[in-house]
Amino acid sequence: MTHTVSERIALVAPSAEAAAVLRKDLIKDLVGRGHRVLCLTPPGPGRYQRMLRDYGAQHRTVEVPDQTLRLLVEWKTLSSLITHFNDWQPNIVMGFGPRTLMLAAIAARRAGVRRIVSLVNSLPSDGIESIGRRRFAYAVRTSDAIVFHNRDHARALADLGMLPPNLPNAIVPGSGVNLADFKSAPLPPYDEGVVFLMLARLERRRGVLEYKAAAQAIKAQWPTARFRFAGPESNEVDAIPRDALSGVIEDLGQLEDVRPALAACHVFVYPSYSEGMPRAVLEALATGRPVISTRTPGCKETVDEKVSGCLVPPADAPALARAMAGYLARPELLPIGARAARLKAERRFDVRDVNATLLRILGLT
Repeated sequence: MTHTVSERIALVAPSAEAAAVLRKDLIKDLVGRGHRVLCLTPPGPGRYQRMLRDYGAQHRTVEVPDQTLRLLVEWKTLSSLITHFNDWQPNIVMGFGPRTLMLAAIAARRAGVRRIVSLVNSLPSDGIESIGRRRFAYAVRTSDAIVFHNRDHARALADLGMLPPNLPNAIVPGSGVNLADFKSAPLPPYDEGVVFLMLARLERRRGVLEYKAAAQAIKAQWPTARFRFAGPESNEVDAIPRDALSGVIEDLGQLEDVRPALAACHVFVYPSYSEGMPRAVLEALATGRPVISTRTPGCKETVDEKVSGCLVPPADAPALARAMAGYLARPELLPIGARAARLKAERRFDVRDVNATLLRILGLT
């Protein structure tokens, strides 16, 4: 049954890009149901802010001070969020991203927001302690519900004693994928060489260097194989310079639309060390591309081993090379994996199913 009351919903995201790209369908669904949506993000490229407004949402900037002291940054960010909440008066707040959800939940509670939902789409690679265990635990406890992108992260918080047993929670497969936007595409001919593609930020944790090392190892035996990469640069501590790709990797740069690149490849490669649920992999599955990823939280749930792709250990370039070479040695596996990949996306990752769960958790159905 459709919720008839118009609510005021604030989504607090780590960036305008994350809100505009990952939550596009959710925002459109909320607006289409007559709710008012405010997206609160740090400053960033104006095009993503315009995209949010095109979806029907409002956008406000949370000023993040240029300070080196983390506690001072968090205090000022918290104050900015409280000011926005007191002014806009949301009924519901949902924050996502470890640090962002922590500050959003604390600010929302102080502002007297009626319902607070925290979405754990990732955990810090260097551990909860890096963002303040006590404050994060308080943010979880103060939430009315919590959503996870994979079971491993739910289990990790439970093992740390940070997930109250009576706290309503749900697990959704990432942000899902719009199966109408990402349609199944026919495989290109592979008689002139199999094309591998990786889409990711230029960060060590994404497995970019393992992808390059595997490509170099394969190229000597399979000279017609092609290895492509696309994705933006990063400001994170594990950022990799763009020129590190030079050599065997074809760098496509940062793409506005990844669909043509996905349609032009045969196999998608995503050797990440850990994820919440990698959106790029979901888009590759929806396009009908077998996926090689890692046996890590978030990634391992996207692949049915030896059906829609295969899984390798993280940070293991030789294992990755063997998995990639498997498709070069047996290209007849490509159409089988392609069909299985699309079916996996339809069965497990449809954004409509993800958003139906989020609407229920938000208290809107």
